[in-house]
Amino acid sequence: MKKNGIIILISLFICLMILNGCGANPQTDEPVNLVWWVYGRKAPNALDEVVERANAISADRIGVTVEMIYKDEEQFDLDMATGEYYDMTFTCDWCNDFDDHARDGYYYDLTDLVVSETPKLFETVDPWWEIGSLNGRIYGVPMLKDLAVEAFFRMNSDYYEGEKGLTLPDEIAFSELEKYASMWKEDHPDEYPLYMTQKGYGQVFQCHENIVGEYLVIPYRYAGTSEGTVIIPIWDDGECMDMLRYMHKWYDAGYINPDAATTTDIPYSLHTPIRTGIAWSGFMGWSDPTVTGFNVKLVRFMGPYMSRSTQQGSLIAVNSAVSEERAEASLRYMELLYTDREFRDLLAYGIEGKHYNYYENTVIRTQAGSDDYLVDLFATGPVISASVVSAGEDVLADSDQWTRVYEGYEGIHVSDTRGFSFDDSGYETQTAALDAIWESYRSDLLTGTIDPDEAMGDMRTQMEAVGLFDLLSEAQRQLDSYLESVK
Repeated sequence: MKKNGIIILISLFICLMILNGCGANPQTDEPVNLVWWVYGRKAPNALDEVVERANAISADRIGVTVEMIYKDEEQFDLDMATGEYYDMTFTCDWCNDFDDHARDGYYYDLTDLVVSETPKLFETVDPWWEIGSLNGRIYGVPMLKDLAVEAFFRMNSDYYEGEKGLTLPDEIAFSELEKYASMWKEDHPDEYPLYMTQKGYGQVFQCHENIVGEYLVIPYRYAGTSEGTVIIPIWDDGECMDMLRYMHKWYDAGYINPDAATTTDIPYSLHTPIRTGIAWSGFMGWSDPTVTGFNVKLVRFMGPYMSRSTQQGSLIAVNSAVSEERAEASLRYMELLYTDREFRDLLAYGIEGKHYNYYENTVIRTQAGSDDYLVDLFATGPVISASVVSAGEDVLADSDQWTRVYEGYEGIHVSDTRGFSFDDSGYETQTAALDAIWESYRSDLLTGTIDPDEAMGDMRTQMEAVGLFDLLSEAQRQLDSYLESVK
């Protein structure tokens, strides 16, 4: 009997081991922890406590947690090139290039998984999946936001409207900025009304669709005409060149800081009266005087225009090297960002009651939120799924602004290229050489530091020598072929 009892105990122990191996192991109940690369030059001070709060929620609801790692453009390029590990990553048209990396196999093919594993995510993003698709396959999840480019001057309304008694219009021509800059300079002769970093007024290059780099383009104003699918060098875009000429004029007039081409940052403590930005009508994210030091009014000077590049302002892609389990976990996390407003607001604005408060169906940041958790909304998930920011209780935003923004896309200038993406296979040497030449002039052009006509003349000579027009011919051939295939 004693021997039989031992045999029974051993048998029970083996059965328990088998059961544990089949899923009863407590380790299988641990959430999947994902490494998530997020765009940002610097992580916010309160990141750890916000992520801890978010992880407690996501672990409970979907069995997933994240480690958020902030990176700037250069860090993305370096870490992608060296194979640094990640599960999910921010990607777009202008940073961590989506089309290039999807084409080169860096990103997971999500086409089937997103339908089978996260149907709510698929339905919510529809009909915009083409933004994250290449050759009919889905490699990225669009983080829906403004999809058309609208460029604005962010103007000190306390000064222009309050002190000077003007009424700032909703829209002006780029050239009309001169009178506002001149007015400030006259009252503040030792200051620079157009103080800027080496990125300058990069919105100048948004008046056309970039086909190859920023130097082979199609102006949006040609959409719907015979020139709407004709690629040209940037120096043949008269609208763009005129804006660059104004920049140089303003630099010579002393409106722009002399060290702009080498300046890397402008803190909000420097109360420059005019900044620029890409946003949408009704946006109030730059209007908090506790952050900017004054009230801001947005005055549009360009757009709206829509193309593949403007639509690709923010996506999340999954590493092609991860397991299917981790790819599914990534999609579940993105689905939660899209379908749970309070969870989305947590990553967007921080902790309710500490970093922000709800008011009239909008969000108002606290001082702690402005100081310790002020992040780019597009970098942490879909903008349309987050609550809208109001500047204050007396300056309320339209809580339903996204419905109006998307309604406003009906009838706007839309690129005739229909989602075309240039493939530089076989031309990598030429594009690398051209990119290097372009970058050597870019900051000086966008800060007005150099005469654009002289600079473009020199640039053209250098670019022609390394095959610019061969590349233009190839890009035009590809575009024509693509358009023929999608008729």
